[in-house]
Amino acid sequence: MLDEEAVVWVKTPSGEVLRLVDEYRPHIFAEPRSVEAMRELVQLLSQSPFVRDVKVVEGLVGLRNTARKRLVRIESFGARSIGRVSRLVRKSGLAVETYGDDLPHVQRYLFNRLQIEPSSRAVFTVSGNRIVSAERLEDLDEIRPPPFSLLKILPRYSGERLAGLHIQSAGRSQLVEGPEDRVLEELVELLSSLDPDLIYFPGLQRGFGGPFMEWLARPEVRRGVGRCPDAWRLSQGSAAGRVFLGDVFYGFEPDEYGLAGLVERARFSFTTLGLATRWTSNRCIDSRNLYELARMNIHAPRLEYMEEARCLVELLERDRGGVTFTPKPGLHDNVAALDFDSQYPSIILKHRISYESPSGGGRLIPSILQPWLERRLRLKRLRKTLPPLSDEELYCTERIEALKLILCTQYGISGCCWNRFGNTLAFEEINRASREAMLISKRVAEESGFEIVYGDVDSLFVRKKGASRRDYEELADRISAATGLPMSLDRHFKFIAFPRLRTDPDTPALKRYFGLTYEGLVEARGIELRRSDTPPIVREFQERLIRTVMSFNSVEEILSRGVEEGVKLLGEYEGLIDGGLDVEELEIRKTLGRDPGEYSRGLAHSSAATQLQALGIRLEKGREVGFIYTAQSHPNPFLRVRATQLFRGRYDKEYYKAYLKRAAETVFEAIGVPINHARKDAKLEKWL
Repeated sequence: MLDEEAVVWVKTPSGEVLRLVDEYRPHIFAEPRSVEAMRELVQLLSQSPFVRDVKVVEGLVGLRNTARKRLVRIESFGARSIGRVSRLVRKSGLAVETYGDDLPHVQRYLFNRLQIEPSSRAVFTVSGNRIVSAERLEDLDEIRPPPFSLLKILPRYSGERLAGLHIQSAGRSQLVEGPEDRVLEELVELLSSLDPDLIYFPGLQRGFGGPFMEWLARPEVRRGVGRCPDAWRLSQGSAAGRVFLGDVFYGFEPDEYGLAGLVERARFSFTTLGLATRWTSNRCIDSRNLYELARMNIHAPRLEYMEEARCLVELLERDRGGVTFTPKPGLHDNVAALDFDSQYPSIILKHRISYESPSGGGRLIPSILQPWLERRLRLKRLRKTLPPLSDEELYCTERIEALKLILCTQYGISGCCWNRFGNTLAFEEINRASREAMLISKRVAEESGFEIVYGDVDSLFVRKKGASRRDYEELADRISAATGLPMSLDRHFKFIAFPRLRTDPDTPALKRYFGLTYEGLVEARGIELRRSDTPPIVREFQERLIRTVMSFNSVEEILSRGVEEGVKLLGEYEGLIDGGLDVEELEIRKTLGRDPGEYSRGLAHSSAATQLQALGIRLEKGREVGFIYTAQSHPNPFLRVRATQLFRGRYDKEYYKAYLKRAAETVFEAIGVPINHARKDAKLEKWL
């Protein structure tokens, strides 16, 4: 941002990067205490050298107020002066509240002037390098992200000094090593030659990114790293024509596919790519709320939380979550998973639930959700037409998952005290409608002759002997008609199994199942296969085991021939472990929940982190650590595992074989076949 003008960087279809400037006249509003205070404030501001214009206007404030208020509109000369103006108003003691001064400058410009979400396709009319007009172009059918180039930098340290950098770009990776000054000089040269639009340096603005930030603060470095002499604003991710991404991605990685999810997040948030990776979902939703209110000419207060004192009986009645129907443990055939399509957003839209009107008839949340819910459903339909594992399908999935998180969070923070408009009544009403929809679904299914196998908040697992896919689709249509919410057949299982709790075999485990669909896909939730900290060899084994055991045509065959083939497969993988495996198949990865020095117990991932820190590799809370078990039963926790970078080929074979058996237990015991641990060479009949 320059005073009186804003800088907009544009990438053309040909790959050319343009620096355009636009007029920028930021303004804020103030609400004086009285008519006399208003006169004094106007007079005070009229004498300020930082104020371009001041006048009295009428406007709506907040979602609950219907009466228009008299406000003072204050326009400054630019980005540098608006902060001084805001401080002048607050220190005057003449204003009850100010509106709009808690927005970052870039947000104020995007909302009130440009009105185009960053990363959007647009047409600019320019004169020289000045923007005359700008118009956003719809790109609803575009799956690939914009042609932004990304550079990822992973630092390596020796003590307190930078020893090298892993640099990844366009699918290529290279290592730059040597003295710190030479490493950084080579980085500047690489940035100049590769000319990336986006740069990702994990932890840049927190913890161990400090030394790198100090290096970036040098004027000569900034001239080399940036695209022009413009001011750097790393707090918002802007760096003289490049974007330094933050560390908040929520489910998608900072790679070429993850850019598609990042674009959806930035567009929804109506913010820059840099801020979209620095803000939590709550902050992103708040940004969109503020933009929509600006379009409605409503001024947003800093806090308009609406929770009021209520009696205990009312709290017990209303303050409840979704409905779960306990699963029927064991093996089932021909089961359909019927799923409400984005249930919570659909409920909000159906009943028009919003902060200002929790019982229905509101407009803010529904007006925000509707286009993005329609977009997500459009992308889900489109994904079904794309080749599996193709680039297009992966890009589409990234977009869908990014939108899913935003849409779910919109419900989740509807009653949150950190949400400036949060209203617990709205949150509770959404949950009440969800429970009602699930109870109606259960009634319709049972009246139609279907058995409820499991239900989890927004999905219903049903079966009926001899039922076809069409029968299940018709049931979903009947439930949709009865509830007024869209429901569809999500997955059709040839076989599905629900485990029991290991700690209590008499109790079914919630949110855990695995099965094989009629399309031949293995679907699982809550078991080793789906855990990110499971070794790849175990995930591969368990998926193959499920596919092997369930590849037959009847429950009887599964419990005989299927189990027999599964036992053989377990023996085969135990042989692979005895024969020797590569590090990629053995590595376990876990995220540090705290800084390594804060762990009081010798947990495996904290031991691995300590080993890496001894080598000068800096780690902090939130970073992922990879390790291999080398002596799981060793009394010294620091000798039980080796960090991946230190692994030299010797691993604890018995530990990994035991892990295989636990994964096999999950499968066999869920289908009703307990494993006999007493004899290693147990025959099939001993397993049954």
